[in-house]
Amino acid sequence: MTSIKNILIAFFDDEAKEVRSVIEKVRTIPLDAKLTAETRTVLELINHIAQIPRIDVNIYSGKFPSGEDTRKTEEELNRKSVDDVLKVFDESCQYLKTYFKDMTDDEILEKKLRPFYEPDSQLQSWDHFLSKLAAHLALHKGVLWSYLKIAKSDVNMFTYYGR
Repeated sequence: MTSIKNILIAFFDDEAKEVRSVIEKVRTIPLDAKLTAETRTVLELINHIAQIPRIDVNIYSGKFPSGEDTRKTEEELNRKSVDDVLKVFDESCQYLKTYFKDMTDDEILEKKLRPFYEPDSQLQSWDHFLSKLAAHLALHKGVLWSYLKIAKSDVNMFTYYGR
């Protein structure tokens, strides 16, 4: 029987593989490109994406009790090249897997988590937040893919799904 943890990690791995494929494609566009004056540059966006697994685990687990802790770590992890951002992404994904490696399904399902930015929310479990984390990656993968499409980069739905 497959454990809940293994199903959630497999779902995360699938999304991470797709995200990595889209990040690889940004080599074809300027890293300072923006969709609008208010949006992030490509480099800012890929840095954010690369950090999501690590940052979100630390927020949901309570390791980061404030936005200041989050911003400090984000600044430390920011990189200036696609290759270096991909290294951060790979390390961030490994960080997540290591965090959950010895966790049981009961621990995954235990409602004991409340991120600092939702102080009045109900306690939630890791199955809830791992799903949110994968959705967070998917959201920004879609935004990055849009940057690539608008820049007329050679991408299509196969790229989006990591094929």
